[in-house]
Amino acid sequence: MTCKIPVFLTLALLALAFAPGCTAPQGGGETPTTAAIAPATTIVTIPPGPVVTIPPAYAVAIQVNREPNTAFPYITITFRGGYGQVILRRITVTVARSDGQVIQEDIPMSGQNQYAVGDSLRILGTTGTDEVAVVVTILGKDWKIYDENRPFYTIPPPPP
Repeated sequence: MTCKIPVFLTLALLALAFAPGCTAPQGGGETPTTAAIAPATTIVTIPPGPVVTIPPAYAVAIQVNREPNTAFPYITITFRGGYGQVILRRITVTVARSDGQVIQEDIPMSGQNQYAVGDSLRILGTTGTDEVAVVVTILGKDWKIYDENRPFYTIPPPPP
């Protein structure tokens, strides 16, 4: 028991001695300079090609909704299941906004390496017409299952 205490204290002192210092630079008030690192530019575009019909044994369904709120005009893409749910490996959503910005994201899986009905993704759109494309990866092959221009939804005025 008495041997363990000095070893513990020795290890603690060694850890403190080799720990990096967290002190501010001393001296003439110089500001540190940082090199600007340019982000890797990846050009994202809507996947080319027509919308295809997946064979019935692999079929999956998605639902696309637009929020009518002008402050937050979200586009919500929701997975709705299908026969191909078990072999579905990725759902990639690409939104080409009317302001010229293109956003591409994958719907995250909520299950263990499998999508569940209701898995969804929200992307901030515009109050104009945005193009939404959805590509699914099934058995290593990409299938473009959705590609539509989605105008911003406005609530019609009540009838007189």
